[in-house]
Amino acid sequence: MMTKALKGTMAAAAGIALGLTGVAAAQAQEEEAPSTLAAGNVIIEDGGIQLYGEADGVGKKPHASMIALDMGDGEYRTVYCIQLNVNLEEQYLHEERPWDDVPVEDLPMVLGVLLEGYDGTNADELLEAAGVASDDYGDVTADQLAYAATQSAVWSLTDGWVLDTTDPTENDVADAIVPAVQDYILENAEPVDEPELEPRFDVDDSQSKTEGTTVGPFTVETNVDAINFSQPEGATIVDENGEELTSLSDGQVFYVKFDEAKTSTVTLVTDTFTWTTPAGRTFVPVDENGADVEGQRLILAEEHTEEYTAEVEFEITVEEVPSESPKPQLPVTGSSLTTVASIGGAVLLAGVVSLVLMRRRRAAANWGSDA
Repeated sequence: MMTKALKGTMAAAAGIALGLTGVAAAQAQEEEAPSTLAAGNVIIEDGGIQLYGEADGVGKKPHASMIALDMGDGEYRTVYCIQLNVNLEEQYLHEERPWDDVPVEDLPMVLGVLLEGYDGTNADELLEAAGVASDDYGDVTADQLAYAATQSAVWSLTDGWVLDTTDPTENDVADAIVPAVQDYILENAEPVDEPELEPRFDVDDSQSKTEGTTVGPFTVETNVDAINFSQPEGATIVDENGEELTSLSDGQVFYVKFDEAKTSTVTLVTDTFTWTTPAGRTFVPVDENGADVEGQRLILAEEHTEEYTAEVEFEITVEEVPSESPKPQLPVTGSSLTTVASIGGAVLLAGVVSLVLMRRRRAAANWGSDA
């Protein structure tokens, strides 16, 4: 006997890489060398506040300079230094690296600090939460204070940095505020795992079965915020209530409702997808040949959400396969997908997902220093 079943698996194309400012094109599966996820030039937005203290028992007077990465899209991303005893190499392009390639300890707690601290936009809220907000900060700004406190908290984890208890900064107002905000951040921070650096899209088909011309349920498992699509020819993507869907996100349950019961294939093509680049991504300086240079490593402090143009081909194929053993069935006329239900729910999602993504130019390297 022959019964109709969905056969196969779904897998994301290899080498999908998403930078802070755009999406790199999917690499061919046979390509071995991984692409750089993101790169940018260091920008010192403000000289910041000078701190006084010790690192590993040695006196230090570092500036908590307010640093950002220029990713080439007209916007700067707030970053922090995670190596106090190494110089900041402004003249080099900085490329993203996974945590395993960054010689810095306690990065989970550093990310926890960033999520509690200043991300480039929330100075007033942070100072208010720490109980030190004011209408007048004298010669310094709320942003400088919030950044300095967060940078000091980061260095306390990465370099054993300790603020001077009697004279912690160069500024009288900052003397009272920076230690208090640092204490607030460290008291509330909890370790956070390394963020995912690439978009991921998968489907759980373990509960799938076929009823009439409808196949499902399928449950989306993804770290992409939302994938928007147009309905395919020959079928309709619907939710558990039979309502048409135009977007898929993590946890979304969907069904495929075929126009007619027959062996067929439908292709779902996306229009756009939305991705949030997470805080906690780390960057290292590189020379013109792409080789790592000794210099301060940087860590991204802010999330950034953007919509990207994409084309995702999602094929679902119904094909004839032999049943494992003869099973009784009611008389039927013509071809019907209801026979799939007789195989006891062993219905699999079929197809291949191929993401062909728009490549934006990587941020241009600035091999000379503008500082």
